[in-house]
Amino acid sequence: MEFDTLIIGGGLAGLQAAIQLGRSLHHVAVADNGVGRSTIAKNYRNILGYPDGVSGQQLRSLGEQQARQFGVSFFSGTVNSLTQNEDGRFRAELTGLDQEPVEFLAKTILLSSGIKDPFPTIKGMDPCLGESIFICPDCDGYEIVNQHALVIGSGNHAVQMAKTLRYFTKTITIVNHDGAKVGEPEQVYLVQEAIPIHHEPIVQIEQEEGRLKRVELASGIGIAVEKGFLAFPGAKLQTSLLAGFDLQRLDTGHILANPRTKETTYRNIWAAGDVVAHSQQVTISLGDGSQAAIWIHKRLLEMAKGNG
Repeated sequence: MEFDTLIIGGGLAGLQAAIQLGRSLHHVAVADNGVGRSTIAKNYRNILGYPDGVSGQQLRSLGEQQARQFGVSFFSGTVNSLTQNEDGRFRAELTGLDQEPVEFLAKTILLSSGIKDPFPTIKGMDPCLGESIFICPDCDGYEIVNQHALVIGSGNHAVQMAKTLRYFTKTITIVNHDGAKVGEPEQVYLVQEAIPIHHEPIVQIEQEEGRLKRVELASGIGIAVEKGFLAFPGAKLQTSLLAGFDLQRLDTGHILANPRTKETTYRNIWAAGDVVAHSQQVTISLGDGSQAAIWIHKRLLEMAKGNG
């Protein structure tokens, strides 16, 4: 199947790009495996136009419906390989979730596959994610103002999160869920700030319609709490498909993209969303997607004239 652009990752950056490219009359495919941060976020409350919040799934659903109106094709599954033919077109293979494997040929690529978070498996946690348990203080620090906040994390990462959250609330408890070592400077800080820390795992979270009520530790201790933040190391950028291409990355592993166009240092491959270094905000991902699509459109016009 041949397309002008293959978008790998149907999160919010990818969907915004698909809408923009569809409205530019291009033949576009979106390949998505149905996972990612936006699939689990129950309520974004910091997006213009949604004062009462909106879920990631709702945004994705609305975005797909809108993109389909402009002729964008959607494929469910995982893109397992990405190469480039001698004629410059890219070849990708998708293993479908609900269909046979699909092979794509595309003139341009947009990678918007995001980040995979190392969330622990805790009974009762899933309904709370994005509703009363968060990962980003920049996005959701406001949600804990003057409330009792629980940091569920790993060693020094959990302490660092507590430091950040002290701006929003003075009542914080840490659960060092995986028992990782806490450094001496961090221990001194916790004593100075009177922040309690429990070095044992949570076995169960009690919640009501996603609203955090109480957590139970392995020892049987129960902690009544209103909101929580996760703080674990090991979030992985989903960029392995570009391993075979000679393009530049930052020390963090993020793809280096032109700040004006979002094109990578490999011609005709663009990157948008969390695979590019930024604040990991929905609104920025949307802007990335739109910006990348505008410049993909310009390149496709050049190609049509034989200058691509």
